[in-house]
Amino acid sequence: MNKDILRLILELYTAIVVSFLIYLPIVLVIIFSFNEGIYFTFPLKNLTAKWYLELFKDTSFFQAIMNSIYVASISTVISILVGTPAAFSFMSFKNNSAFVGFVFLPFIVPWLIIGVSLLVFFSLLNVQLSLLTVAIGHVVYSIPLVVLIVSTRLLTLNPNLERASLVLGADRIYTFRNVTLPLIYPAISVAGLIVFLWSFDNFIITFFTIGTDETFPLWMWGAIRRPANIPIITAASSLIILVGFVIVYFVESYRIKKGLFTSSIF
Repeated sequence: MNKDILRLILELYTAIVVSFLIYLPIVLVIIFSFNEGIYFTFPLKNLTAKWYLELFKDTSFFQAIMNSIYVASISTVISILVGTPAAFSFMSFKNNSAFVGFVFLPFIVPWLIIGVSLLVFFSLLNVQLSLLTVAIGHVVYSIPLVVLIVSTRLLTLNPNLERASLVLGADRIYTFRNVTLPLIYPAISVAGLIVFLWSFDNFIITFFTIGTDETFPLWMWGAIRRPANIPIITAASSLIILVGFVIVYFVESYRIKKGLFTSSIF
């Protein structure tokens, strides 16, 4: 079979599968958020924006969003500050299977086990559960994620660039700030974005490590138990989708403008 035809078939197959499993459900959620009825059936009863008005009246929704942003921000900052230097250490011990297994163990352990383990750990230390303990729980998984992404970029760096800077008289701090950091900055940015979005959406670890506060996933979980709240949930989901679309749009616009990630994301 001609390679061009095979590539076209694969591209078409991928487009159909992704559209059916990802984009179609998203479109349906947005459509039904304007449905006057509470059931997901066609034809739509009437088009209305009342569910958005009801959502805007719910102060707990906005508080949950702010709590999720707070937790995700702390998790992202800590993960970047710890994970980036750890990525350099990982490069030095990447051939040590025991060290590699230690770093990436959170990827293997189910989130349910991590959540229960952290709950027991905080209980033994008599630490009161709060948004801060949620952020700490998210960091457990996020740091290895940052290490993986940043170290992948470090593997592709040309070591001669750093050597040239040192030979020309620059110290290691100047070399890192003006040579290495600009080269790995795209990977750090990608890692930060992924960690933030993952932390914002995480439910399982959050469920076991939170106190009396409520994040957006927990707000969704509490609201969905009442069928009458389903239209409000679709409205909230549509707003989150819209915000995510805007963020991706500006990130991509910045990437294209600056010419970043042209050869490789990492």
